[in-house]
Amino acid sequence: MAAGSRLHDHDSGEGLVSVEEARERVLSQVALLAPLQLPLTEAYGCVLAEDVVSTHDLPVFASSAMDGFAVRAADLSAASGSSPVEQKIAGRAMIGKRPEATVGGGEAVQIATGAPIPAGADAIVPVENAEAIGEVVRVFESPAVGAHVRPAGEDAKQGDVLVPAGTRIGPPELGLLANSGHPHPIVHPRPRVVVLSTGDELIPPTETPGFGQIRDSNAYTIFGALRDAGAIPVMAGIVHDDVEALKESVFSYLIQADAFVSSGGVSVGERDVVKAAFFRRGEVDFFKVAMQPGMPQGFGQIEGKPYWGLPGNPVSVFVSFEIFVRPAILKMMGRTQLRRPEVTATLTRNVAGPRGKMQYARVDVKRGSAGWTAEPTGARGSNLISTVSRANGLAMIPPGIDLAPAGSQVRVMLFRASED
Repeated sequence: MAAGSRLHDHDSGEGLVSVEEARERVLSQVALLAPLQLPLTEAYGCVLAEDVVSTHDLPVFASSAMDGFAVRAADLSAASGSSPVEQKIAGRAMIGKRPEATVGGGEAVQIATGAPIPAGADAIVPVENAEAIGEVVRVFESPAVGAHVRPAGEDAKQGDVLVPAGTRIGPPELGLLANSGHPHPIVHPRPRVVVLSTGDELIPPTETPGFGQIRDSNAYTIFGALRDAGAIPVMAGIVHDDVEALKESVFSYLIQADAFVSSGGVSVGERDVVKAAFFRRGEVDFFKVAMQPGMPQGFGQIEGKPYWGLPGNPVSVFVSFEIFVRPAILKMMGRTQLRRPEVTATLTRNVAGPRGKMQYARVDVKRGSAGWTAEPTGARGSNLISTVSRANGLAMIPPGIDLAPAGSQVRVMLFRASED
């Protein structure tokens, strides 16, 4: 991606890359991960790479939907509550076993719910409509052929496509694949994404900061965002502002990584280690996007693996991930819907921002009798991560607007489910 020209007035947006252009250029350089076979427990959440076809009828055998008696419907055409018909009990049919007997003329087999239908039977009389007396059962109804019988192949026939390619495997699909004998479906796997944080000021969250130090929060924001997207995050820790140390850390993970995400070190300062490490080699491009927060961005390939260099401020990290990284991660996994859901909401307070940029304002979205409302959750500083924690959406104020007044309609990207 070509770098945007340097401007003295970034708020104007002149010379900056638009959000859509930046996102599409990133997506164009990200490829679908090669399919592989995974056990069902690991395939959950992955996208099927090919159709799963039934090799047999489902269910394989006809079974009873009720506790009762397997009978021949024709033998009981005259049965009623006032004039029951007696049948000889020929045996039992239990779950997981072959029936003890077949059903001949004038006979019945006592049967449990889910047990195979014995040969000769074509209907089930529920236990509440019958009375067993020794080796005989009195039947008080005339069942229709097929009554309370679950036929073989009712769910699927041999040769049916059970789950088509492109389907994301959820709980119902897991159950269907298990039931049909497909324990290792071929899927596009979850990408393993290495997470790095850069900066001499950073310490782990387990330590107490000294003067000028801050706990590394970005790695954990990215970790959660990757997990939420369905990827497998690999925490590589903190890399201090040393070019060779960053290169060594990245290259040490190349074998196991499908992608990399780092935070910090992508703007114009001389301490911006990501830029110094990779810009001269042409592997990662650095550019400015007409958005707030998250203007400075880095993206490219390192040995064919996507590398995102995100800004260092916590809110910028979150927003940049949502706009650029998450859609690409979903594409790598074979997902077709790459965007978060959006709603139109009414702002409850004014939202101001730079006229030349797309502004992503943190808002709390609620649905009432009059529709959706969006309440800003705090100031717009890119260091205020608590404003994201209180939000469930990002109100998108497009370029050309420096003030979206209370009462105006805005599009909001929802990053949490309503039940959360």
